[in-house]
Amino acid sequence: MGLGWRVRSTPDGFMPRRVIASRGFLAAGLIGGTVFAGYYGVLFRAPSLIEQATGGGPLEAGVLLVPAAACSVLAGRLVGTLTDRFTGWQVSAGLAALTVVGVLVVAIFTGPIPIVVGTALTVCGFAGAQAVLVNLAPDLVARDDRDTAQGLLTFMNALGGGIGPATVAGLSGIVPVPVALAVLAALPLAGLVLSLTRRPTADRRPQPDATHGSPR
Repeated sequence: MGLGWRVRSTPDGFMPRRVIASRGFLAAGLIGGTVFAGYYGVLFRAPSLIEQATGGGPLEAGVLLVPAAACSVLAGRLVGTLTDRFTGWQVSAGLAALTVVGVLVVAIFTGPIPIVVGTALTVCGFAGAQAVLVNLAPDLVARDDRDTAQGLLTFMNALGGGIGPATVAGLSGIVPVPVALAVLAALPLAGLVLSLTRRPTADRRPQPDATHGSPR
């Protein structure tokens, strides 16, 4: 509420109104924020869940989660391939769906291997969404606002990342952890729905003239 008032009263301030109002920009920020929330929420609980499942300590849990962390490298390569065939919105929908599945796997299963697998899925969603949406941002705003858009989108993603652990921690004191994680899955699910409702926007970059080969 306060942020909305600030944007209206200072349209050229920290969050320029012309950027926030650009078609698709807020959607991209919300999608990224929900995916980040799912990832960081799982990352917050996964180590303790592995400790409970194995009877080990933090070091063992950390070692078991190394393969999940390594999946971020694979996600980057895979996303690079997918963006050549699909739109950014379509890829982000797939990454949000991957995050939903990962969160639910961690919520439902109690063994260490499913927890690691579920965490790995959220890692892929997180790493992929960060790359796709930050690269998508420049096409949603005017040329002079591209750096600002990328910075604001990164900020919105990080904000969502803080909401995930807060959601799980707050609910865990009221309901069982699996229920808290199931509620967490609703966030990337909302991002998935939002991704599916988006349509490619017109490219704001100058296009070469068909007859003279110069920008129009």
